[in-house]
Amino acid sequence: MKIEHLILAAIAILSTSTCQLAATARPLSIAEQEVEEQLQAAIAAQKDEGYQLAFPRTLGKLERGVQAPKTVFLNPNREYSFVAVCDRSCSDVDIIVKDMSGRVVASDIASDAIAIVPFLPPAEGRYEVNVRIKKCAARNCDFGLGVFVKS
Repeated sequence: MKIEHLILAAIAILSTSTCQLAATARPLSIAEQEVEEQLQAAIAAQKDEGYQLAFPRTLGKLERGVQAPKTVFLNPNREYSFVAVCDRSCSDVDIIVKDMSGRVVASDIASDAIAIVPFLPPAEGRYEVNVRIKKCAARNCDFGLGVFVKS
């Protein structure tokens, strides 16, 4: 195969990838901005308590009563903290932590617009961190989840 053909193919692939990336970038909605600001405040507050983000933060949209699970691998020798926030339309967000057998091992189900669960895993393994929007004035509410580990 001639080198020109390889160069043209590489240029075509790169330009297609660049167009796809440009097409997916969009400005955040007001609700998403609210969640992002709250998550940044939670990250700063957790840092003051000696925690840092252990995994990339999760952003999403949920209907009332629906859970968004995030599976994480945790070490029993580390202290963790889970923080969930939601947008202005939401007045109650919960966190429910389950082991892989489905047993609830920790939770914050108080009626608050922010949920915080400190957690020391009883054993090494995978845990499912579920965010649930309990009260939302809109059809869907935006939420954010941060998983932190003690430094």
